[in-house]
Amino acid sequence: MHRFLSSLETSAEDSVTVYIAPASFPHYAESLTPGRKYDTHAAEIREAVKTGAVVNGAGKYGTGAAIFWSEVGKQIILPAFPIARNKVSQGKLDGSVLRDMLDRKYVIGVVLVTWGRYALGMFDGSSLVECKIGTGHIHKEHKKGGRSQKRFARRTEEQKKDFLRRVSNRIEEKFGSFLPAYIFFGGNRLILKPLIQESRYLQTRTDKISSRILDVRYADREALVGSLAEINKSLVFTF
Repeated sequence: MHRFLSSLETSAEDSVTVYIAPASFPHYAESLTPGRKYDTHAAEIREAVKTGAVVNGAGKYGTGAAIFWSEVGKQIILPAFPIARNKVSQGKLDGSVLRDMLDRKYVIGVVLVTWGRYALGMFDGSSLVECKIGTGHIHKEHKKGGRSQKRFARRTEEQKKDFLRRVSNRIEEKFGSFLPAYIFFGGNRLILKPLIQESRYLQTRTDKISSRILDVRYADREALVGSLAEINKSLVFTF
């Protein structure tokens, strides 16, 4: 991304740069008035932020957007981490906000959970400084029907509750001494809500939990180690 930003900054002078905080996207872009000289750029930006791919990506990431617009290049970037404030500048492209974000060292908590498996990790920058991998037994669905099926379903629900309690206890044990800037969840997205309800640690840090769900099939150490690369990815749309 550093190289990409450098190439953009040297490619054009008559440009519009727009940084939009999550709560202001996309309506901040729709009300742009950068001056008559840049009316065409502003009109194109207003249309670009409405495209389906951008809208879907912004909903997934929830981090706002960086927009670099000129005659020679037109990009909307959904960054890995949230834009702090709205900002508009004209003339030379300004990549400073994104560059500062990339250079910052974050403490990030990662919670990967599927039914029966979990992987918890705390990253300090690029280093995995704390982790816990664990399992829990949960019976698969019973398909015979009748009373036995109902008993089996009740037992499975109890096993799921026990599993979530175990995961929440491990989160408290492993994450309790850390103050993460962000927490990312991955795995079965349907588990996140009941896990938050079970975990006091997560309940008190809901503002730190990213809206982006990491696409993880198995909650294991390999997925945990690989999650940081996925977390640091930005989405780039070129028009």
